Amino acid sequence: MGAGLGAGAGAGFGAATAIAGLGAAGAAGLAAAGLAAAGLAAAGLGAAFFFAGLFLALAFLADFFGAAALDFLADFFADFLTDFLAFFADFLAAFFEDFFAELFFAVKSFFLFFLFFLPLLFFLLAIVILLLPPNHIT
Repeated sequence: MGAGLGAGAGAGFGAATAIAGLGAAGAAGLAAAGLAAAGLAAAGLGAAFFFAGLFLALAFLADFFGAAALDFLADFFADFLTDFLAFFADFLAAFFEDFFAELFFAVKSFFLFFLFFLPLLFFLLAIVILLLPPNHIT
């Protein structure tokens, strides 16, 4: 619905600019609206064929194997989804356990490394401050 409105608005804008005497812009607007409408029509046609084929496949399974085929498919995909989500949850738990352990180690190591050099940093800073001219004395 929204795509049709967008194509219609583009066509209307193109026609309005053509009428207003902006010939090239009007022609470009009409061409763009036509291309957009053609692309949307092709996408809609492809989706229609896909869903029609899907419906026919389900109808074939139900007719050829009976309703048990659809029950089997529903159970299969429900079990598959459950198993996949369980696997994914286990994977993420293991991944984040290692990830946060290594992250904590890296942060702790860097912090300790920083603390180790802190006295040297303050010593160098004190030397620099002592070497500065005493501009604050008037």
